[in-house]
Amino acid sequence: MTGCLRRLWIVFAKEIRDHARDRRSLTLALIYPLLGPLLVASGLYMAGQTLNTNYRERPLEVPAVGLENAPALAAHLLAHNIQIIPAPGTEEERNGEVREGRLPVVLVVPAEAKGLDNFTVDVITNLGRADNLRATARLAEVIAIYNENIARARALAAGLPGDYASSIKMHKINVARDANIAVFFYNMMPPLIIFMIFLGGVHLAIDSTVGERERGALEPLLLAPVERWVLLLAKSGAALAFTAVTTLVNVSAFRGFMGLAAGSAEQLTQPPSWWVFVAIIVISLPLMTIAVALQMSIAVITKSMKEAQIYLGLLPLVPALPGMVLVFQPVNPTDLTVAVPVFGQMLLIGQLVAEQTLDPRQVAIASLSTLAAASLIFLLAARWFRREKMFVLG
Repeated sequence: MTGCLRRLWIVFAKEIRDHARDRRSLTLALIYPLLGPLLVASGLYMAGQTLNTNYRERPLEVPAVGLENAPALAAHLLAHNIQIIPAPGTEEERNGEVREGRLPVVLVVPAEAKGLDNFTVDVITNLGRADNLRATARLAEVIAIYNENIARARALAAGLPGDYASSIKMHKINVARDANIAVFFYNMMPPLIIFMIFLGGVHLAIDSTVGERERGALEPLLLAPVERWVLLLAKSGAALAFTAVTTLVNVSAFRGFMGLAAGSAEQLTQPPSWWVFVAIIVISLPLMTIAVALQMSIAVITKSMKEAQIYLGLLPLVPALPGMVLVFQPVNPTDLTVAVPVFGQMLLIGQLVAEQTLDPRQVAIASLSTLAAASLIFLLAARWFRREKMFVLG
């Protein structure tokens, strides 16, 4: 082992040993990465419990006004397990009850509907509340079935085919990966994984630079025959090791917890295989390097631990927020988009979660561009680290 590598290893081992003794570092590395997977898996589990019982078979209580004017519709609703209950008397009261969430939906049948087949009903709902969506959708679905039955009966009575009123028939062919509500939860994993990557080594980056400077422990290190760039590289390596541990725990927890949650209901799609999550860790390696480079750079130039904690606390949000946007607005990777540092890995991880085939060329482009950016950031940090002002408090 050459002298430079030996010095690098000594400082690296010292940082690992010191921070392994720190309970806060271990807690951050082993416990905090479990919180995101637990939260997402809990949501998936609750969704699975809801799907375990077919909601169309469960009784639904719908407050209604004037349903006596349409007895055929009333019988149809009862036949589809929709129980009719009295609604508040005045329109203002009905609107208020729905607006405040005390009633999910109110059906109003006008008096003119008596004896007629064609009439308009009012459905009072508040779609600003997520818990009202299912009741509203189910009521609309049952009324649509009633309309189809009436149209079919009229066509048959006129000697026409039963589907005469349906001029265009649509047959859906779904080529997605057994898509259901579980896929939405799986798509939330990439931004949360990236968030943890940019958070995993924060504590060590702060403590080993500006923290040691404030405690007066950094200056004695400078008296040792170690180049400053080697010193910073060794500290960065220790932060990278902690980042790798937190990422491994985080990704493994996602696969384990999501698998358990998906197993709670047969209707839920199982998460991708363990090999996909191994690939996610491999794709994330360049992300870990640029995350550590940014962390060390910010920690080096800040004047106090408090300032560093503020900046580095906000750092994980920068890559995670675009990832949350991609959950709802997916972007197809191109050679140009994957060349953007961090964003390229984000797109590739999204492809892995969707179990799509990666283009090896795009993987290479994304990895090289992110590693190049990480190297440039580290060189800037090393330059700042050589400045004497770095070791002046305040």
